[in-house]
Amino acid sequence: MTIAPSNPAPRVWPIVVAAVIGISLLVGLGSWQVLRLQWKLDLIEKREGSLTGNPVTIYDVEAGMEHGYDVDFLRVRLNGEYRHEASRYVYRARGKRPGFQVITPFIDKSGFIVFVDRGFIDQRMLKVPIAGDTRKPEGELTLTGVTRNRASDRNMFSPAADTEKSIWYWYDLVGISASMPDNLLDGYQGPEPITSALFVQLEPGGEPGTGTWPDPEDLKVELPNNHLQYAFTWYALALVLAVMSWLFIRKRRREFGSGEA
Repeated sequence: MTIAPSNPAPRVWPIVVAAVIGISLLVGLGSWQVLRLQWKLDLIEKREGSLTGNPVTIYDVEAGMEHGYDVDFLRVRLNGEYRHEASRYVYRARGKRPGFQVITPFIDKSGFIVFVDRGFIDQRMLKVPIAGDTRKPEGELTLTGVTRNRASDRNMFSPAADTEKSIWYWYDLVGISASMPDNLLDGYQGPEPITSALFVQLEPGGEPGTGTWPDPEDLKVELPNNHLQYAFTWYALALVLAVMSWLFIRKRRREFGSGEA
């Protein structure tokens, strides 16, 4: 006479193991999002603090980059001259208004060519500037803005640049730099300049002049921060998996107890 084993453990242990692995994975993902949340909050606090801090030089920024520091969104002061004739334009919309960001090379006295995002103009102004309402400061200038790393600005739908019209559809530092004329450094006296690896976004009032255009954007920290929602999602999934596993195991044990298995 064969007696059926009464111990249900051999029937449920694979479910227990799978549930433990799944729950551990989900809890781990939730905890990772909590760490990412703290990192993002620290980054936002750092960038907000930099907007009110004393500006550094572009030389300091480049030196920090060489040593592996995060130099994006640092307040910076430039001293040198614009090269307005070599300005380039990056297509952008401000609200529902299509237009361009004016990107003008600036020869800093410390030996760097810096591409300065001077602000927004309406697309019609590219052909017909508004007389008396545009800024084009000349000579030796002092500018203030923040460094911007635009390396991730391009996406798969970004069109190719229209170099004949000096128009780009993303912040292509390499392409814009390569388009500079041979006479860019005419009149410059100083060390052979190096092209900065960062753009500088002009802050409102960051350059001399009273014209409205180009119109610099208000500097504010806008970083996506969904890590708390992600953490709740992963933890909730872990809880759901734990409850469902427990209910399933309890059902199986009852089936074994009643002889239905």
